Amino acid sequence: MKRYISLLSLFAAASLHATPSGLNNIPTADTVPHRTVAIQAFSSFGGVNQFATAGPGQHSFWLGFKTGWEFGPAHLEWGLDSPLGADMSGPLFFQTKLGCHLWEDGAFAIGVAGVAFTDVERAGDPFTYAMLTQDFHVARFHLGYGLQTNGNSLLVGVDKTWKLLDRDFNLNADLVQTRDQEAWLPSVGAKYGLTKNIVLETWANFPDQGSVSFIAKLNFVFQF
Repeated sequence: MKRYISLLSLFAAASLHATPSGLNNIPTADTVPHRTVAIQAFSSFGGVNQFATAGPGQHSFWLGFKTGWEFGPAHLEWGLDSPLGADMSGPLFFQTKLGCHLWEDGAFAIGVAGVAFTDVERAGDPFTYAMLTQDFHVARFHLGYGLQTNGNSLLVGVDKTWKLLDRDFNLNADLVQTRDQEAWLPSVGAKYGLTKNIVLETWANFPDQGSVSFIAKLNFVFQF
């Protein structure tokens, strides 16, 4: 799956991120709430850095935002993000998705991520996807498919949110195909609302080749 499926980071109902709303490595049918902005900073540690812009092992820092707007039953999300570093920064990436709640406890969305505004040759191809989300109350389940040059992938995930000290605490796991559908990348993660406006997120990736890697994100959320 090359580069951009690893950029498709998450948000479950309780958390917000600069990359498409989803779980760890997959998008979901969730979108940023109406007139809400999420500013996100994230990086990786341990293993091989999936977010590197200057080669394996380069632990890049990423900064971005995303926002949402409702148009009747349709929910629009869009955002921008970019890697930042002393050796190499950019390119700037655009993502957007359109979601609809067309049945009880379920939703559908289509979107695209990894659309480069700068350094297009180095950035690679965009990732286009369609996702279904259904809440069975025991847990939410997510299923979809993504299209990318030499990187098509089945996308599967599950998550559950509880209250912990009166704040949302979310546990989740997802699974994506990698290396042009030759392997799978599982991950497990958690999200916690430290305050009304700050959400902490982290997850671990377990590749079939190489070491386990960890991602940490800090999200600043506000409404206008």
